[in-house]
Amino acid sequence: MKEKLMEINSLKGVWGYFLCNNMGKILGREMPIVFMKHLAMMGKEVTQVIGLLENLSSSPGNLEFLFEDGRVMVMSVKNFSLVVFCDPNVDISILRSKMNVITSEIQGNSKMQELVQKGEWRRKRLLQKEYLDQEYREILNQLVPEDISSSTPS
Repeated sequence: MKEKLMEINSLKGVWGYFLCNNMGKILGREMPIVFMKHLAMMGKEVTQVIGLLENLSSSPGNLEFLFEDGRVMVMSVKNFSLVVFCDPNVDISILRSKMNVITSEIQGNSKMQELVQKGEWRRKRLLQKEYLDQEYREILNQLVPEDISSSTPS
């Protein structure tokens, strides 16, 4: 599976990727050194954003963040997320196609499924108070105050 994941980096304009489970744990990565010290935090942040969107009854599936000097593509499925960092002018259709193939192969690979399901949690669990940073609690309180009281322990 690592070979398939590394195919992402072979695409022109792709800088790196990581794969994380629903706890934000990094399961695989190929990233430039500049991102490495923040990688664990990025896995948790991506998982919390997806959990927040799920809490709003939205199915995030694919997320895309476009910046002046870069682009972040997130493909989220039931048990994991694939995150790709790339040039803002990368060929989106080729990248999405490759990400779709890889996520499908991960879902169909029993060894990878064991890996992503080891810590089977719902992403929404990371929205509970003991896991959530203050900024996210404030966002949740503003967006869905009735859901906070039921999903966040006192």
